[in-house]
Amino acid sequence: LIKSIKLLTYDTDGESELDKIIESSLDIFTKVWKKRDINSEIAFKGLLTILEYSLQLSINNYACFEKFINAIGYNSVQFWKNAVPYVFDSDLTYGTKFRDSLLFNLTLFDVNNGTNRLRTIELFRELYASVPGIRKSLLGVHAKRFGERYHHLQQRMFHRATSISVSNDSVFSETESGSDDNEEKTQAGRSRSSTTRLYRLQTSSRPKLGLSESKDDSYESDEKADSVETFASGGLAHTHFQQRVINVSNAPPVSLKREKSGEWEIKQGSGGLISCVDPVMSKDKENVWLANIGMNIQSNQRKSISEDGTAFAITTNTLGLPLIKQANADVFFHVLADDDGVFSTEKEQMLDSREEMSLLGVLQNYNRGNYKLNPVIVHEDDYNVYYGGISNGLLWPALHNLPEYIVEEYNNIKILKDHWCAYVRVNYQFAINAVRNSRPQDFIWIHDYHLLLTGLIMQGLDPNLEVGFFLHIPFQPPENFFKKYAAIGIPILRGLLRFTKVGFQTHRDRSSFVELCKENLPLLNATYDSSVDIHTIIYEGWSCSLGVFPVSIKNDDFLKFVQLPETVKKADDIRKEMLGEDAPKDACLFFSVERFDYTKGIKEKLTAYQKYFEKYPNRIGKDVLYQVAVTNRRSVNTYRTYQDECLLFAEEINKQYSCHERPAWKPLVFTTDVLTRSDLVACYLAMDVGVVTPRRDGMNLVAKEMLVCNPYAGLILSTGAGSEIQFEMAGFYAEDGEKCYKRINDLYDIEVFDHIKCLLDIIIIDLKNKFDIKFHSMFAISAGFFEDLQ
Repeated sequence: LIKSIKLLTYDTDGESELDKIIESSLDIFTKVWKKRDINSEIAFKGLLTILEYSLQLSINNYACFEKFINAIGYNSVQFWKNAVPYVFDSDLTYGTKFRDSLLFNLTLFDVNNGTNRLRTIELFRELYASVPGIRKSLLGVHAKRFGERYHHLQQRMFHRATSISVSNDSVFSETESGSDDNEEKTQAGRSRSSTTRLYRLQTSSRPKLGLSESKDDSYESDEKADSVETFASGGLAHTHFQQRVINVSNAPPVSLKREKSGEWEIKQGSGGLISCVDPVMSKDKENVWLANIGMNIQSNQRKSISEDGTAFAITTNTLGLPLIKQANADVFFHVLADDDGVFSTEKEQMLDSREEMSLLGVLQNYNRGNYKLNPVIVHEDDYNVYYGGISNGLLWPALHNLPEYIVEEYNNIKILKDHWCAYVRVNYQFAINAVRNSRPQDFIWIHDYHLLLTGLIMQGLDPNLEVGFFLHIPFQPPENFFKKYAAIGIPILRGLLRFTKVGFQTHRDRSSFVELCKENLPLLNATYDSSVDIHTIIYEGWSCSLGVFPVSIKNDDFLKFVQLPETVKKADDIRKEMLGEDAPKDACLFFSVERFDYTKGIKEKLTAYQKYFEKYPNRIGKDVLYQVAVTNRRSVNTYRTYQDECLLFAEEINKQYSCHERPAWKPLVFTTDVLTRSDLVACYLAMDVGVVTPRRDGMNLVAKEMLVCNPYAGLILSTGAGSEIQFEMAGFYAEDGEKCYKRINDLYDIEVFDHIKCLLDIIIIDLKNKFDIKFHSMFAISAGFFEDLQ
């Protein structure tokens, strides 16, 4: 850089820090390059050097790339036309990853610069216009198209369709169309033994650029060439694909466990997400679920090191997936990567390959009998920050309006921005996988707070997509959130508005989102259609409809256990185990089940229960709280601390209260074990009063499950649960009329545990028929969201 600056007869301080030299030289190089004179060649070399530096350090130094983009300014088609070929040549010759790094940095620039939307639109247009076909190359269009047609050919052969003959030429021609991508993929894995310099390629492998003689090409011709789809003739050219659901979530619909034998066991998962989506996904085996199942690139495999110690981003193939070394694998399955990791011994390499292929084989067998489960592979370091940091250390507590649980480190703006970049990188990987796995007619359904930016990123990759999003948790950020965390707050609002349709659990959450958009995003246009209860917001040229789609349960999945003799017997056994064989007639069994999460109000519940015995000592030896809190997210410090505190508190309560007449009695039974569906229903039947008291919750299906399974039991329900809002709107709770449950606003209210008062306040009625009429099943709710998006 210093040499180039001196050749341009400018002075510079060679003793200054590199970042300061880059910042000052950017102004010099851009001014000289735009003059298009004899010195433009030197200035272009300097700009290319800075671009290389930015792409090399994209993981740790995004600010340099942002300065670079702002420096070259508008009308940069000519720069990209000259620079992009060197980016590709470097990747193919030296095995660098500048192409992937460039696309991600442009995406990150788009996410973080919402106040200058016109600039980001222009930037993408200029890049795509500079080199025809770059968009197709980045999205792996040729490989994707060939895979779809090959799949369709298999389907036709399976169904013995003979109306259209399939010629070998069409297959071979399509294979050849993807040969460039295959060659590129092979060459991209070459050794990085040579130090990569983009400007070296400029001076050695290409003639000098005649910048002064070049002309700005119009966007129209290049974009047209980039957007035209050509198909080979023959049977494969006239394929017809039915609409599929492409479901995208952080968590998979299955749980994977490795046995002592080394074999992997796969089981159907549980939870609100799976209950919500599985009925829709199971309708068609061609549906695809994209999720992270833990098969991530290890930290020791993450970095590619050049001779000067610079870390590059990971290499990807034409499908956007990490390259895989298959030395010991008989079958190619394009989801795992060894990238550039060096195994210490051949034995370790073989063991790792066997482990990976064993897991892939389990997934392949699962896909044969179910909808397709495709893993999304990300860097392990990025995933840890994305999941344990931004997602559950910031977004989760913030959107639940529990700022006391936000990680303190995020008060440091540098740490916040670094972690935010990791969050964007993971969202980018999910987005690009969704785009590459989808067809034009597919319905893409994104889920929850982990993937708030995928819509924005996907629209940048393919603006013709229609993508739906459903937020399973509340949207109630603290008042100062968008001021204190403005660097990520505004991109979150913009990201959500780039989805075609966004669904919330409650009207409360949707109203909060609409108001926050009006406060923080200028120039938006918001309308409301009361006839269909839909808000529509137009912002930055994109239209987003906002609906309320409360998640429910599939009643039959629970009712089928209720009448079973073994379930009834199990319920009786649970009562005897919890209350004792000699329990008094007025003994009461409280039951509560949830994830072990600070949003569920478990500590507050235990505090109220402890004080309950202080105020009503006559209940000692009679009442029992059976608390099931399934442990999760132990890797997140705030969760681990909270869970340990609750367990210690539970022990203290059991030590504090005892009954001399009934020495085996314990006031509290606290377990973290997972219950099977049949055991859960048995607990519902055994309880006298269900306790559902979250501080904040998107919906909380437990309350609905309790009402369906045991409508004669009492129910204590806090206003923090989204289901409480739905129950009130459905007529289950009227201030001056019928009250089907005990509502509480104060989680520390000990009166709610006075079972006599509770049972008097609760009107015991047969809710089953009423519940069936007023609430849709889970399938109906999910299908409704699907149909509305269409």
